[in-house]
Amino acid sequence: MKRFLRLALLFSWIFTISYAYSAQLPPVANITKGLADSAKNSLLGPKEKFPVKVEGGYEVANIFSYLNYVIFEYNMPTDSQSMSISDFSENIRQGLSDQFCDKPDVIDALRLYDIRFLFRFKFTDNRNIPSTLSIDEICDNK
Repeated sequence: MKRFLRLALLFSWIFTISYAYSAQLPPVANITKGLADSAKNSLLGPKEKFPVKVEGGYEVANIFSYLNYVIFEYNMPTDSQSMSISDFSENIRQGLSDQFCDKPDVIDALRLYDIRFLFRFKFTDNRNIPSTLSIDEICDNK
């Protein structure tokens, strides 16, 4: 979870720089690609490759972007009936909330471009369960 929080902090840095210094609004695909690439570099470092095992026993299988989505793929160590996705998603939401919700420029950029975070969870029983968060869902209590 600490690595995920580091990724969220990196996102906020990218948005602050790109939002503050751009004269024109860049296409959303460039922003989401930049976010995904930055998250990958932060998580993997210069030599590692996916999948990466993180705290909690799960693996980050890939990070990429598609249009206005930053997509995180996870390999979960259990079957889909053994784990509550809502609890796992709430932990992710809370981590993103701690990083983004006190930064109005980041919130404005995510809203302006309608950038969403898509999490895909693949379980040992070959079920894939998605979960999507927008900035309004991330900061719903603020």
